Parts: sequence; structure tokens; C-alpha cells
Amino acid sequence: MGDTLFITVIFLSICAGIYAILITYKLHKKYRLNYLSTYLYFQIFINVFGVYGILGQAIAKKIIQQQESSFQIIESIGHFFSFLGLPFLIFAWYMFIRLCREIIEKKLSRIFNLSYFFTLAFVFLAYGIVIVLSNLLNFGDEHYAIFSSAIIYLYVTLEALVLIIALSQIFVHAKKIKDEKKKKALLTFRYLILFIFCAGIIFFLLANKSIILGSFYLLVFFSGNIPPVLYWRSYLKKYFIAPVLQKTSPMTMKQFLGEYKISKREEEVIQQLCNGKTNKEISEILFISLQTVKDHVYRIYQKTDVKNRVQLINLIQSYREEGEVDS
Repeated sequence: MGDTLFITVIFLSICAGIYAILITYKLHKKYRLNYLSTYLYFQIFINVFGVYGILGQAIAKKIIQQQESSFQIIESIGHFFSFLGLPFLIFAWYMFIRLCREIIEKKLSRIFNLSYFFTLAFVFLAYGIVIVLSNLLNFGDEHYAIFSSAIIYLYVTLEALVLIIALSQIFVHAKKIKDEKKKKALLTFRYLILFIFCAGIIFFLLANKSIILGSFYLLVFFSGNIPPVLYWRSYLKKYFIAPVLQKTSPMTMKQFLGEYKISKREEEVIQQLCNGKTNKEISEILFISLQTVKDHVYRIYQKTDVKNRVQLINLIQSYREEGEVDS
């Protein structure tokens, strides 16, 4: 019964992680917002850590336990897999903090970036050194148990700090957002993530108590990222308004139009799309029927390989940015 449950939980966990990544990828591809790219990287890094640092550790421990190995060998293997996965967790935490910053239209400072990676690089190296020393000095079971407990509480402490730093950004700045719908969505998003992270920490601390609690921890870890991203998808679908294209130079626009073989009439439609006009407003401005506008928009999307005006604007915007760099 234990092995069947273990295999089932691993399968469900991996499926949940892949599902979370796919949802975020589709959101990023559809809306092309900067913070969605960060959200995608967070999902990738946290799930890779889950595979290396958690599932890998759980599988290795179970195999070794069946061979009736010593406590120290079992714990050493567990720490080895945690150490392998730690770099992915460090990047996942960074992407999570960055996500909470970008979602309120702010950026992380260079000082924070340097401080963050310097501190956690030190933690990573120190962890590796202690693992090596603990085996070279042949720690007894009692000392190794203390070391393992210290690592558990260090992880919980760092996780809590990341959570506080990240969600405090939303808490402080969400109140200043004038769009009431986005403000409400941000606060709901924050509470949803807070609840899931706290549940994950609780189950992590209880995971070694029984196979049932350990299974719950795996499921919470891998599936916990699904509700927040589903909620944010719902918000974007209902309330997201396409941005207006920033001013571009004639040469930049000419380069874009030439590369995608945009006709004169399609160019006029693109200009109105980038000004935030609806199809009906475009038909009135250009004195053409609504169906003709829809036909032009369809052909434009086909030529540029985009699915909506947000992607179209971001595509043109990329030409503007490249032009600025070249100049």
C-alpha cells in the first residue's frame, strides 16, 4: 500500500507541476507582459527544484531505507539531493520576489540583486562544505540529526523571509493603484499565495511524521502554484486592457512594415489598433465596414504570427527597443 501511494503521489505531483508551467506559458504567450515571463521562470525553477531536491531526495531515501542502510547514509543522500536542487530554489525565490515587484510595475534594484545572490551563494557554499565535513568527520547519528534539523529550520526561515519580502511589495504598493479591479485582484492574489506557502511550510515540517503527511507535502508543493496562476488568468481574461504603443520613429515603423509586407490599408488599421481603438471605432475612423476591419486585423495577425493586439504592440515595441540600442 505504501509503495502504491508513493508512486501515485509522485505521478500526480509531476503532472501538477507540468500543468502549472503550461498554464503560465500560455498566459505569457497570449499577453506578452513582462511579469508573466518572470512568473514562467518562477514556475520552471521551482518545479525543477521540486524534482531534484524533493522528489529525488524522497525516491533515493526510500530505495536506501529498503536496503536497511544506516541513518547517516540515508540523511547524507537526502542532503546531497537537496544540495543539487538548491541553485534552482535560489533562482525560484528570486523570480518570485521579482514577480511581486513587477506585477505592481516596479523593478528590483541592483543593490538588492547583488545582496540577494551574494548572500544565498554563501548559504549554498556553506551547506556544501558542512555536508562534506559531516561525512569526513563521521558525525554520529545524534549530531547528524541536529544538523538535519538545523537545515530544515534554515529552509523554513529563508522561505518565510522570501515570502515577507515579496508579498510586502504587493501590500504596500497595491493601495496606491487607482484601478480598483487590479487592486482587488492583487490583494486576493497575495492572500492566495500566502495561504498556499504557509500550508506548504506546515506540511514540510510534518512531512517526516508519516507517509500520509509526506504525500500531502509533495502534492501541496507541486500543485500549490496552480490556484494563483488560474486566478490571475481569470483576472486578465476579464479586465486586461491592451496597452497603447509608445511613440516610434518613422524608420522603425518602416522596418516593421517592410519585413512583414504590410499594405497601406493594413498600416492604417495597425496605427489605430496601437492607439487602443476598438474594431468599431476603427471602422468609423477609416470609413470602412466592421467586417472589413475584422478581415484586415485577421490578415495582420496572420502575417505577424500574433494572436491579439497585445502581442502585436509588443512585437512593434521590440523593433523600437532594437532601434534604440543600435542608435
